[in-house]
Amino acid sequence: MSDIKETIKLLKDTFPESRFDVVKEEWINYIESQYSALPNNLKSLYNELGYGTIGDGYYSIHVLLEPDEIYDPETAENLKGKLIVGDDFAGDCHAYDAQDNWSFGYIDCNGEFEKLENYSDFIDYLNQLCQNKKKLNK
Repeated sequence: MSDIKETIKLLKDTFPESRFDVVKEEWINYIESQYSALPNNLKSLYNELGYGTIGDGYYSIHVLLEPDEIYDPETAENLKGKLIVGDDFAGDCHAYDAQDNWSFGYIDCNGEFEKLENYSDFIDYLNQLCQNKKKLNK
């Protein structure tokens, strides 16, 4: 598991053109009242970084979107309990399953949720996103 401050620094250094906004505490409180306590590192990411666009349209950090905010009603119903935290602008979204101990995964372009075993959580994913971008720039 990565330190949130290191992750934020890595994001800002790797993608200096990123734009982030403050997450309102009321929204986090609402989600926690509907599901359960957010993972601490996700809450820290929102409190210390916020949400917004990484790079110039490279990736987007969302503030826990419900599936019905993105998907059609049938797909959204099948994704009940999944909360979307990110979007790669290519058809895949990253999400937590709040009904399965906040397991981290992704929703593919067909609207299917799959756990991601190669990342411990969203913060780990963001770290790897930065590392992969740095490798591409070499």
